[in-house]
Amino acid sequence: MATTTSYRPRPTATYLASSFWEDIMQQTSELRSVLDSRLENERQGPRNSSAFVTSNIGSEGQHTPELPQSCPEISISMQIRRNLCEIYLRNVDPVFKILHRPSLRAFLVEDQPYLDYEADHMAPATLASAVYYAAVCTIDDSQCRSLFGLDKKSVSADLQRRTEVALLKSDFVTTNDLTILQAFVLSMLAARCQDQSRRVWTMLAMALRVGQALCLHLAEPPFEFSPFEQQMRRRVWQAIGLLDLAASLDRASEPMMASAWLDSNLPANINDEAIYFRMEASIQEPPEGTFTDMTHPLILAAAQSSARMLAFRDFIEPSKKTMALRYQILKDFQQRASTLISGCKPDLFAFQLYAKRTTAAINGFLQLGCLRPLQRNQNFIPPYVPGDNLLRLAADNLQQLHESDSDPATASWMWFGSLWVPWHGLAVVLAELCVCKDPETLLKYWPVVEQVYHQSSLVIAESKNGMLWEPLKKLMNQAKARKRQLLGSQSLGEAISQVPSGVVSNNFALKQSVAQPAREQLNPTPATTTITMGLEPTMAASRPVNPAITMPQTSLSFDMLEPYPDVWDAMDFSTTGLPGPGDNDAWHNYDNFIGDVYDGFDPFFAC
Repeated sequence: MATTTSYRPRPTATYLASSFWEDIMQQTSELRSVLDSRLENERQGPRNSSAFVTSNIGSEGQHTPELPQSCPEISISMQIRRNLCEIYLRNVDPVFKILHRPSLRAFLVEDQPYLDYEADHMAPATLASAVYYAAVCTIDDSQCRSLFGLDKKSVSADLQRRTEVALLKSDFVTTNDLTILQAFVLSMLAARCQDQSRRVWTMLAMALRVGQALCLHLAEPPFEFSPFEQQMRRRVWQAIGLLDLAASLDRASEPMMASAWLDSNLPANINDEAIYFRMEASIQEPPEGTFTDMTHPLILAAAQSSARMLAFRDFIEPSKKTMALRYQILKDFQQRASTLISGCKPDLFAFQLYAKRTTAAINGFLQLGCLRPLQRNQNFIPPYVPGDNLLRLAADNLQQLHESDSDPATASWMWFGSLWVPWHGLAVVLAELCVCKDPETLLKYWPVVEQVYHQSSLVIAESKNGMLWEPLKKLMNQAKARKRQLLGSQSLGEAISQVPSGVVSNNFALKQSVAQPAREQLNPTPATTTITMGLEPTMAASRPVNPAITMPQTSLSFDMLEPYPDVWDAMDFSTTGLPGPGDNDAWHNYDNFIGDVYDGFDPFFAC
């Protein structure tokens, strides 16, 4: 294939949207007016407080990072810019692989031109703003004060404003520039970490259509590009798909992108050092099973493709209704994930530990999705799952997620979990607990249920005013009623004290760490640059990007991928339909929950 040297837009890359999406694009005029007004304020000089009241991406309600009127515009020195770049490369880049690490570090740390852009071009400046904004969203308040001398809320609000202004100047709605699209996608990732409203869910439609304007959805675009650009195009397309799925799961809504759009454009399983700008040689992937920079993103790519086919109704693509087809989708994911993760060394590298845990959690979610779809489908009838097998799968998945979140070894990437509120697994557990007949089993899982329920109330879409919370609350009340039936008037603590030792799971309690060495936090990389600002221990002064940290021992077993724990082994396929209500009340409880989600009120058009 002939190669090109420019990373910037091609005039021939055009796309005619359908009338439905043309209408959506026309509706952005109001948004553009808001941004035009904000840009005019920038040009005129000092801003008034109203400049921070409304954000085109952030929420107008809860968790909106608004900058106090008395706080001056934040000054970002060259050293802070370099530190923010390193934070991004440490916290964001491994889990949301949308950029090329060596090119970004050369630009922001070594002060070199970005790719082939001129020094004063808006695209690199816009990307830099988005990188700084995303980086700040992944650190805590104390780390932010160490860098800026200000609280995280103030800093993130100012960086969000700068990013939005830069996107407006770059005309992100109609851009043909891949770098501008990368910056736009990063800004939505950052905003989603702080915002429960539907703004990011809505704005993703624009990212999708800009991507189609660049022909990212086509396996064979009508123009030529270099091997390097091919990988960047495929990475950003997968990133848009991942945000699309996250927003859909967050709001129990249909995703926009079909699995086939993503499966045909997978990036290569390579390290960033294997590619470079202006390269002409074809890309050579390492031997199968090698853990690379792209291994974790490719596991997420396989997962989001499977989830699209299992969890939703016939909207973007036909759903798989027979259990044989659904089971095959799950097995295909398991086989793909096992191959990708086979070279993982979780005892040596913290990020590989994180990747293995994530893969295990995804496997559990997809099994639940096979049997308990996220949306009601009258033509779908699940097989009977006897005993507490489904309860155990769902509750163990929640418990492992909670415990891994508390592990300091993988703390750098825990922010990414905010994109995935586990309401679906929680609903499955509650539906099963409502018909639980064994007090010991209920006692074993009740602590994690209460904890995840409380945490979900803080991060679920639209908070407690959203479409999901009231149905979850109703299901929780049913489960509490069942607990009172089984335990009588005893408190949970009294009941636990009467259960034989070893029955109640104590894995949920946070444990003291027993240190064992880990050589590096990420995959080995050639050279690293140190952060010189004083930060918290996880980002301490003079510590390299890939620090040697202690790896705490854990009671969790994440060697659960080979063989996979398989709820299918316990299922009864002998019946052609559902058993009687008395035998399958758990399914009816879950089906009623999904009905309550869609029959309650419509949040999609609520302000």
